[in-house]
Amino acid sequence: MRPMRLDDAGAYAAGTNDAAVRAHAHLPEPEYTEESARALIQGSIREGLERGDLAVLTIADPAMDEFAGSLVLFGVVGGSVEVGFWVHPDHRGKGVSGAALVLAIEFARRSGFTEVTARTVPENEASQRVLARAGFARGKQTQEAAPSGERVSLLRYARKIGPLSLFPVNTPRLRLRLHDHADAVPLQRIYGRADVARYLLDEPWTETDAARHLAERVAKTGLDDGSTALALVIEHEGAVIGDVQLWLTDTSRRVAEIGWALDPAYGGQGFAGEAVKAVLELAFTTYGLHRVAAQLDARNEASARLAQRVGMQQEAHLRQDWWNKGEWTDTLIYGALSTDCHAASEQ
Repeated sequence: MRPMRLDDAGAYAAGTNDAAVRAHAHLPEPEYTEESARALIQGSIREGLERGDLAVLTIADPAMDEFAGSLVLFGVVGGSVEVGFWVHPDHRGKGVSGAALVLAIEFARRSGFTEVTARTVPENEASQRVLARAGFARGKQTQEAAPSGERVSLLRYARKIGPLSLFPVNTPRLRLRLHDHADAVPLQRIYGRADVARYLLDEPWTETDAARHLAERVAKTGLDDGSTALALVIEHEGAVIGDVQLWLTDTSRRVAEIGWALDPAYGGQGFAGEAVKAVLELAFTTYGLHRVAAQLDARNEASARLAQRVGMQQEAHLRQDWWNKGEWTDTLIYGALSTDCHAASEQ
């Protein structure tokens, strides 16, 4: 998501004229043209951002940065803020609204809000599914005024959000913190290296790739409060030297997977192991996970040694199970259980 720009006006106007948007979004104006959308962007949208009480944002395609929809944060009451969104018909079915909603929740969290609310008409089943997947709880159905001024039947939704009090995490030599968009440059420098990308699923990152991956990582703030992934930047003496990710693969049974990457310039000093060990401790002691696995390209001997050093056990060697970058590759699976963590702490 980003602030709305003048070059979004044409796509914004075209999207608002879509039948589904007209039926369900209940926008303030009965009709939008490119000219009226430009006036809106230069007027009330810009003023709302400057005041800090209205954020009309563009949902942008991360690859092309083109307009894919709009998300609005408004109606601030105490620690609560309301969200509304719609997606351009050319971008439906791509998970755009769900991804934007996750970013909106994290934006609200980092702005100090403790609740995000939403309203939708009963007929808009797609919106209801998106809200439910994002952890919103359905409330009462009421008759009230929509943004258009029309009195309609609306379903109320709400999602409580907690503060990001766990982070940063400090180890003897490192600082592990949540991602922000400024990390695109240092992480592109790391993930853009051929020797880093060799054993990963991705090709070396371009600047566009970095922007897309950062948009995803920014929203990964923990495994509680309805969230399912955590992504932390590894800092050493103020420099970004890599990152670690932890994500749930089975929410109900508290099973997760972990992955990491480190700038080779900082290799051989135990930094990656220090960071991974700290995240595993979070996984078991803070998030109460049962099991954490790591899947590695079998040729990645450095990561295999790291997994062993932090107490993970090799559980499988799968032969030529994954087609990656034009060749069949072997996979090593390492695992750690919560009981392993407890046993180690008692020794």
